[in-house]
Amino acid sequence: MIYLDNAATTPMDPEVLKVVQRSMRDDYANSGTVYSAGVDANRKIEQAREEIAFALSLPSRFRIVFTSGGSEANNLFIKGLCSPDRKAAYLGLEHPSVTEALDSLKVFGNDPVRLVEYREQGKMSRKAVPYLNEKRVRLLCLSHVNNELGVVQPIVEIAAMLRERSPQTRLFVDGVQAVGKCEFAETFWEGVSGYSVSAHKLNGPKGIGCLIYDDRLDLKPQIHGGKQQGGTRSGTLPTPLILGLARAIRISSERLPETRAHLEALNERLRSGLRRLQSDIPELKLRFNSLPVADWARQSPAICNFSFTPVEGEVVLHHLEKKGILVGLGSACSAHSKEPSRILRALGCSVKEALCSLRISFGPQNTLDEVDTFLREFGQAYQTLYPAFRSKAIST
Repeated sequence: MIYLDNAATTPMDPEVLKVVQRSMRDDYANSGTVYSAGVDANRKIEQAREEIAFALSLPSRFRIVFTSGGSEANNLFIKGLCSPDRKAAYLGLEHPSVTEALDSLKVFGNDPVRLVEYREQGKMSRKAVPYLNEKRVRLLCLSHVNNELGVVQPIVEIAAMLRERSPQTRLFVDGVQAVGKCEFAETFWEGVSGYSVSAHKLNGPKGIGCLIYDDRLDLKPQIHGGKQQGGTRSGTLPTPLILGLARAIRISSERLPETRAHLEALNERLRSGLRRLQSDIPELKLRFNSLPVADWARQSPAICNFSFTPVEGEVVLHHLEKKGILVGLGSACSAHSKEPSRILRALGCSVKEALCSLRISFGPQNTLDEVDTFLREFGQAYQTLYPAFRSKAIST
């Protein structure tokens, strides 16, 4: 099997798997208990926090709260900070766990500000900052790396502009697609108030993530109970999953330079191969929905999204699946919807272009030979399917 949908989830790293399995066997005691086995589990959890903080170069003022994943982390920060009446803003290109968390504030009459007019190639325009100040926005929510397009927001630059032009606006960043693929200098955190991470997006276990946030903020808890984690997020802590998350973050951080170089090579091979297919197959009309130029400061090398009308992406997906190649249509959270991607539509794609698209997303385990196999099978699939879709388009 060739797996090219790593933005949806990733295979667990063998070293992480060993850590989780060993901890499931040994660390079954509740970390909230006071006998030695529980105290030992709690000690390991605190070591995991230290490991994450070191790997991500976190300043000491940041807290790490373990959650069930990125979606819960996003909801905890947005609702915990903004309900009932703090105004928030977003581009409208974020993951549903951000956009729907913001929409939930409407029940308080607190409508979020959608920055539709301030989007440039998937990024926030600097012109948005005075507008945020004018609207007295208290929280700006952005994706570090867009989950469908791979567009990278210039977080350090945006944070600096906020400090200068809209100092009352805090910055929350969905980092689910960024950890393990983007660098984190300590200066990165100077203007960030909150950041979310999910283990299964970086070769860790499912069911665990964390919210990193400035401990000077007072977040309202969204899960009430035994007041674990200082009362910010109640619930018995899953020691094995937490240790797996920490190890996955550490490994991805240590391997980042080589991983980046490898992902760039894979992405460039894919792009050049697609352009070659376009030259060889006259009826293939490609549109790169990700940035067409491989600028790795503005585009994650892990993701490439492209359209190829009139053949529908889902049909190509199943055709490739029969060949043992798994690809994505866009956000896995919306994969069962027959509606076109709202992100592609927001960036100017027609309904047809949005439906006739694929997202290829790479991980460290992928190879150049796998990219070549995909290109060959995609080209054959398109040529096989094109006549039926062309005749359908003509008849309608």
